[in-house]
Amino acid sequence: MPVPPRPDNGGVLDPRRHGDGHAYTPPNRRWDGNPVTQRPWTNPYGRQIPPGRDHITIINNTTIINNMNGIHRGWNSNDHGYGWYEWNGYRTCHHYDDFGYHWWGFYIGDSYFWTRYSNDRYWWYDPYYNRWVYLHDGRWWWQDPVTPTVVYVIIDNNYYRYQDNGGTIVTRPDQTQPVVAPPAEPNVPSTPAPDQDTMYSLDGTRSVQILGAAKEAYLYDLTNTDPNGAGAGGRWLASGVKSAKFVYDDKHEPDGTTTQVIRQIELDYDDAQIAAVADPNGERKIVITGTERSADLYNLDDETVAPAYLASGVSEIKLVNGETADAAGVVTRELKLVIVTAKDDAGADSLMMFNRDGGAYEAAAPEPAPSPASASPVERLKKSAAFNELLSGQLGW
Repeated sequence: MPVPPRPDNGGVLDPRRHGDGHAYTPPNRRWDGNPVTQRPWTNPYGRQIPPGRDHITIINNTTIINNMNGIHRGWNSNDHGYGWYEWNGYRTCHHYDDFGYHWWGFYIGDSYFWTRYSNDRYWWYDPYYNRWVYLHDGRWWWQDPVTPTVVYVIIDNNYYRYQDNGGTIVTRPDQTQPVVAPPAEPNVPSTPAPDQDTMYSLDGTRSVQILGAAKEAYLYDLTNTDPNGAGAGGRWLASGVKSAKFVYDDKHEPDGTTTQVIRQIELDYDDAQIAAVADPNGERKIVITGTERSADLYNLDDETVAPAYLASGVSEIKLVNGETADAAGVVTRELKLVIVTAKDDAGADSLMMFNRDGGAYEAAAPEPAPSPASASPVERLKKSAAFNELLSGQLGW
């Protein structure tokens, strides 16, 4: 999920001040003088929708944008006719309306759509909600002119309020009803269910949806492009979930760059005495419950496997994921180690290590770096370079 540009009320088109979609009329004749045969861009039910991904790839081209800006700068403001151009093999039509705004129509295949290019952005007018939406990073966004800090993103032709919760992108359906009802679509609600929140990872590889009155949380692998594949459906994580948050590790690449990879997914429940952590693939989950802060590991791959008790007095769970590559070089990242911070019998913080099934981790713990004698075992271990390398997930497995 991309991040929207910083809200800028001065650059936002508002129908009350900048007109709407009625300021232009598509031409009846095309570039060669023959009648226009293309149809307006709509979905199969006749609903006008913003230009799609393939269209965006075509229009969001530097050559096309530079050409449009050049025409804007040199345009005779007394000319309100239509001018046709062919750029990069695609036909586009320009119109300067009576109110002083430049419009651009793109005629691609059997369809056409009209946009405005203003403030260095494409704008599309939604005739049902009376909103100007703008293109950014491959998606269409709407910024509320009345409350500029409120931003919405269009997903599947519906508006979702967008929020960045510290590295987790949260979208929530906009329940505003359209001013003009769009054409009916069988078995498709006009607006999404109100009890539906979606959280996206910053790298765009994972999302968590919380659905229904029971607040069921499902994890989706967004890298799966096969809609009929085994990984296309969501993996159930838990019920009664209020929100989810992605937590990241820094990964140091061979070329010296650093990227962020998902370490774990933290689940926040309506019940304040429950918390959980799941691995990025949704294969294992550690649930902490009660005032005793008791932690149990659940195998989400096999519900017949009994939960494995880990510890009580737990204050932190940290997952470590390892990477392996097959013969074709395809890298798989999965949970290898669970590190639990909990109180020992003396009431001091202690670190315990478990494998992905809740058994004792068999590898020897790294030797702690020299530390003052007054430092606790946990503090000495956390200062160990080898231990921190283990936590970063960079060790080979």
